[in-house]
Amino acid sequence: ALARRVGGGGGQRRPGGARAVTAWQRFAAQPGARAGLVALGLLVLVGAGADLVASDLPLAVSVDGQTWILPCLLRPAALRTEDQAALARRARWMVPTPIPFGPLSSRGEAAAPPLSPPSWRHLVGTDDRGRDVAARLVHGARTALLVGLVAVGLYLAAGLLVGAACAIGPVADLVLARVIEVGGVVPAYFVLLAVQAALSARGASLLEVAAAIALTRWPEVARVTRLEALRAAASPHVEAARALGLGPVRIALRHVLPLAAGPALVVAAVGLGQAVLLEAGLAFLGFGVPPPTPSWGELFAEAHAAGMPPNLVLAPAAAIALLLLAAGRVADGVRAVLDPRSA
Repeated sequence: ALARRVGGGGGQRRPGGARAVTAWQRFAAQPGARAGLVALGLLVLVGAGADLVASDLPLAVSVDGQTWILPCLLRPAALRTEDQAALARRARWMVPTPIPFGPLSSRGEAAAPPLSPPSWRHLVGTDDRGRDVAARLVHGARTALLVGLVAVGLYLAAGLLVGAACAIGPVADLVLARVIEVGGVVPAYFVLLAVQAALSARGASLLEVAAAIALTRWPEVARVTRLEALRAAASPHVEAARALGLGPVRIALRHVLPLAAGPALVVAAVGLGQAVLLEAGLAFLGFGVPPPTPSWGELFAEAHAAGMPPNLVLAPAAAIALLLLAAGRVADGVRAVLDPRSA
């Protein structure tokens, strides 16, 4: 067996590649994790390409002797006052977007009566200003995912660093554990209210909303990382690193943090859905991303102001539920990959 292993030469996979294949096999062995990854990937694609899915300008058009490619993204000055309904009558040819309305379209030939029920023209109906709900839902996915991913990235980095720093020594652990406890009881809504008060002249931006959410979520990651870091600090290879004279900061970052990061990634996968839900709740209360930026929470606020029409309530609820379920299933898959007992 040893001869075959040594003599295999280039036919053998590298250890890193073999570990990656094994990790993917463990992840893919769970149907729910695969379905969650596909659903989450579709939501990311829809959010990233929102202007290609729902826009008042087409994907391509030839009109008035000129050909425009991706005017829905480039927004040329000659077409800014047009919409797809008007262009369709004059164009030699046109490639429309799947949803021929923008998130703010409420004028011209694209206009529709406020609070219209679902129809072939407006698949999810219109809101209280005559804007297409499906278009606002698609563009709201971009807002939700931007806020969620930025918030998760910020609080994952902060939580990992603070949790791993607890393994530097008893004094560091005592101080940082108290900081984690204090940070864990700060309510997100009050933090964002403070941000809004500080920025009352212009309102909070996407990044500032994400930072406010991260400011209240990092203790959860830090708490999990701290427990794993203290356990990893007692492992034999960390004791060997101490015996070799390595400094405590280097040990914490290079030897303890990689062992403690696994459970934190699971918390971050679940936290993506929680961050989006929190942003939607803040937008519903009027403290999220300022209008006219489309937001799923803003759709809930419009539904509440308009008497709770079913299309305005069910559409964002279904989108948020899909994101929460997808993030939860992906978290289960990540947990299976990182759990040594599943190997």
